[in-house]
Amino acid sequence: MRFAPKKDEELNSFDLFPKGEYDFAVIKSFDEVSKAGNAMIKLELDIYSENGGRTRIFDYILESIPHKLKHFCQTTGLEKEYETGDITADMCRNRTGRCLVVVKQDKSGEYPDKNEIKDYCKPEQNQEKQAEKKMNLDDINEEELPF
Repeated sequence: MRFAPKKDEELNSFDLFPKGEYDFAVIKSFDEVSKAGNAMIKLELDIYSENGGRTRIFDYILESIPHKLKHFCQTTGLEKEYETGDITADMCRNRTGRCLVVVKQDKSGEYPDKNEIKDYCKPEQNQEKQAEKKMNLDDINEEELPF
């Protein structure tokens, strides 16, 4: 087996994130077929925290989860493609947006907890969050900063 060795800090950068909204980037995507025989797209996403942390999550978008499929297309700029009813894995690659991450616990206790994408944030939600952040930055009085 060939692999890329990782330093401890790289390994620690792929830790479990708490529930919340995060920026993401689609690193890889593949056209696949589900166990039930339905077309789907497998996504490999890097999720970024505000403090510079990063984790990797695998997600699947398919027609049987229509709200998640639509929201993914909206947040990544694939609205026109969504309206045609035809998207491919190639279209998803290198796209960015925001998503809602949750912590999924294995009820059997056999596997460790893992992060999962609950949904993708629609652009209006993204704009509201950016405006909120901008307002918080605007409220800072530079004279009160200790440096």
